[in-house]
Amino acid sequence: MSRPTLLLVTGNPQLLYLIRRYGEQSGCRVLDAETVEEAVALLGRERPAALLLHLLPWPDESWEVLRRLKASPVAAGIPITIISPIADEARARAEGAAHWLWQPVMYADFLAALSATAALPHPPGEL
Repeated sequence: MSRPTLLLVTGNPQLLYLIRRYGEQSGCRVLDAETVEEAVALLGRERPAALLLHLLPWPDESWEVLRRLKASPVAAGIPITIISPIADEARARAEGAAHWLWQPVMYADFLAALSATAALPHPPGEL
């Protein structure tokens, strides 16, 4: 069975490092993009099981990134999980996010988000 692929959209190297580690631990492959343009280009070549979008310190820009990803035909049907320290889960869901991860991200929460979006069909160890 092939490993699920995740696409993380962030410009934060510490978060990228953490999500890569969590991805490896859970049997996933993690791709990354710093911009929506990079993400869309990757989506033209890869079909990840889930998108993880880091809500930047500038929320208005982040909501626009979420809207652009949701509107992109190459992202159609791919669940998007928001990662953020900002308490705006209701807005994230209203804007079309499938799940929310609080920052700092704990491994158990990461697994729960992947399971909730069906990006991780089996618990780690059953892959």
